[in-house]
Amino acid sequence: MRARGAFLAGLLAAVLAAWPAALRFEPHLFWQAFVVLLAGAALIMAPLSVALASAGPPNLFTRSLTVGALLSAVPLLPFAAMLKTSTHHRPLGGVTFAVIAGFVIAGATLISARLITWAGEQSSLRRTFARVAVVAATALGAASVLLGLIHGLAADPAFGTGFFDALRVLGLATLAAWVPLPPGVLRRVRGFGLAAWIAVVTVGVCLGRAPAMQAELAQHCPVLHWPLLWLGG
Repeated sequence: MRARGAFLAGLLAAVLAAWPAALRFEPHLFWQAFVVLLAGAALIMAPLSVALASAGPPNLFTRSLTVGALLSAVPLLPFAAMLKTSTHHRPLGGVTFAVIAGFVIAGATLISARLITWAGEQSSLRRTFARVAVVAATALGAASVLLGLIHGLAADPAFGTGFFDALRVLGLATLAAWVPLPPGVLRRVRGFGLAAWIAVVTVGVCLGRAPAMQAELAQHCPVLHWPLLWLGG
């Protein structure tokens, strides 16, 4: 019941995610763009809301991965900036970054797991040190991500647009996962959420195939259009 409610809530939240982005288009393209962007947002938000609603309390793996991902931002952000300025072959630079980032995140996650384990099981002195280290690593990683975002937002307006689109999608999907719908409503619309989701995504893929629309989407809303590109729309 909870997963079905989260799916429907995620689909409804996709409307709120797509509407502000559709306002960037010319009036005669607004509704077509809105349906395409709604499909792109719904393709991600409905399943994500279900996954978040079905997830249990944080365990050692999820906590370690969160701290490790934040901590890995400290070396990866300057490394990405260096690759961007020194590498002329962008695909090669992207593959290099992906490989290095995978090793860095894995290593940081293992270190974080050890520190989190020590923070709960070791003697008083080591437990205090581990807890301080976990908090410091999390704060340092979060500060690095924040500074990187501020730098990107100031340097490139397109980066800011994509960032706020992604933030709106993630925030609304998370909210939809935890806002319960009335059981009576869920009983009445049983099966409607999945059918509506399939219809929205199908229509969005079809409308997004037009070359003119694809050019507009790439210019105004690349983040929301990306899920449909993955489907070939």
